[in-house]
Amino acid sequence: MQKGGALEELVENLAVQLRLSGQGILLKQNVLWVNHGGRVFPKKGAPVDFLGVIKGIPIAIECKETASDRIQFTESHFSEKEKAFLSDFEKAGGRAFLIFAFWKHNSIYIIPYRKFIQYDKKTITNETARKLGKKVGMGTMEFVKIVVGQ
Repeated sequence: MQKGGALEELVENLAVQLRLSGQGILLKQNVLWVNHGGRVFPKKGAPVDFLGVIKGIPIAIECKETASDRIQFTESHFSEKEKAFLSDFEKAGGRAFLIFAFWKHNSIYIIPYRKFIQYDKKTITNETARKLGKKVGMGTMEFVKIVVGQ
């Protein structure tokens, strides 16, 4: 069973645009999902949603989305494995990002992981994501400018 949301589909479309324009590649990382007691859980798979290279810069992206006002950072929604990978990725010279979508507000924000780790709350709201990151429309040029020029 695969699980993916509208945000991941947008990033996958962006990945196609990046590749076609020759600016880089982003690859969706596969995760095996299992149904247990009516709930869906990741069984195994990649620690982040997307990995790639844009204009020669290694990029890691974790996507989070909600139809409500806030995204919770419980272990099941943002695991220690994901956090550790993003941190290690940056230590190794790459750039790591979180992309948050708040569909109720029709907003998508990209936040550098190094900036996000300074935020120590259990949830994030649309307003806080706006303050920490940059609102994006998922256009290729805008996205490249943000991740390369940070």
